[in-house]
Amino acid sequence: MTVPQLYSSVTLHSYDHIRYSPDDGRPEGCGMASPFSMGLNGLVCRNVAGYVKRFGLIGEWKEQDLEEYAKAGRVPDESMILNSLVGASIARMSALEEFRPIATVPPMPNLVSLKIYDIDPLCYADDISLLLLSSNKLHDLKLIWSPRMREMCEPSININSMFGRVIAAQSPLNLRSLAIKNLFMRNDGTCGNLMKASLLEEVTVINSPRGSESSLGSVFVDGSARIKPSPPIAHLRSLRTDRVSKEQCDFLVTLTGLQKIFLVSPPREQPPTPLPTSPPSSNAPSPPSALHFNLKDPYLEAITTNHGSTLTHLLLPPTWRLPASDIARLVRNCPNLQQLAVGIELPEFPHMKLLIPFLPKLRAFRILDNPEDGGKFSAKMRELDEARCHEKEIAEGSAEKSCDSMRWVGISESVFEVGKAEQAEGRWRRKVWRRTLKDVEDVAIWKMDSLEV
Repeated sequence: MTVPQLYSSVTLHSYDHIRYSPDDGRPEGCGMASPFSMGLNGLVCRNVAGYVKRFGLIGEWKEQDLEEYAKAGRVPDESMILNSLVGASIARMSALEEFRPIATVPPMPNLVSLKIYDIDPLCYADDISLLLLSSNKLHDLKLIWSPRMREMCEPSININSMFGRVIAAQSPLNLRSLAIKNLFMRNDGTCGNLMKASLLEEVTVINSPRGSESSLGSVFVDGSARIKPSPPIAHLRSLRTDRVSKEQCDFLVTLTGLQKIFLVSPPREQPPTPLPTSPPSSNAPSPPSALHFNLKDPYLEAITTNHGSTLTHLLLPPTWRLPASDIARLVRNCPNLQQLAVGIELPEFPHMKLLIPFLPKLRAFRILDNPEDGGKFSAKMRELDEARCHEKEIAEGSAEKSCDSMRWVGISESVFEVGKAEQAEGRWRRKVWRRTLKDVEDVAIWKMDSLEV
């Protein structure tokens, strides 16, 4: 009875060196092979692979005489043997549901979730096209390309090498959640046929750590090929991205009923050296930061008009410092907000204090730092925090019964937990405790404010 449970989740870790026991100094696998190789051998030769539901291969794989093989244009024998063993193992896993592939992957009809890291077609030509074609139960797909192609301005990604079988068979994926990161490619017009857009509920598009600062920040090399699905996405409920653009804003206008919008701002870094281009014309586009700011009003209009009644989670870029009128518009048009993260300056704090009670479902509220003021806002918030001003304002400002749902408040780098209201000295106040970022790591407006997918 214990064998199926023992083998339901298997992860094999490979090392590029021999490890020794700290107790007796003996090498791992002494008298046999490495634990990694013995584990693969057991899955192939023993009758246990059928119990495996989750399978992972991690670590390093050391190849001998790699330079000599490269000169000869051959794949090292070690890699071919590894591919054969992995393929043979997976072929026996009839109950497999999750797998992180490193080789050519056979069909897995029960697969429901797939996440692939460091995709690099020139370095690792992994083939998952047959896997994708046969995975009718696949609902969650996360694809993370290596940032090397973006940094080198190398359009080596060919969508057909990954989805060619899906496109040729005219059998689009039944995805409900799609996340992509670091994608840098040319569009050949086939992207709209990869999945059934009517089933898609959640989309995450993260370009790279330098996405918003670079002229190469679009998902595709060809600017006309940005992700803009042609089929209707009637059931999309969550959108998360680290870029804002006019095309994306227009896309939001075509939708209704979004529940979660996370507009993540990546950390500021030096932009990469751009590709050689022709001399700039007099009609050069606006600088990225100016264009970013000018999109604030169109985005707010699209969000409040098309999604206000259904919106529960909203994270806006910290560079958009909202005046009182914008805050009032959000509160008036988005009555069901449960989590809200926005950038506002100190003079707007009293207005926010007056308007928050009109969001009775609000559970988490966060005031974001201003990344463009040289740290002035952050320094001022630290000064007020040291004087215990934040705790006093939160305790008194959230005392009304309409704020009973409030649990978390973030101001700059500070985090506070809000408790029940109590009457003291004739005034109602709420209990407030200082907390750390660790305490809110699972709260969406903190958790989703990153470049991870």
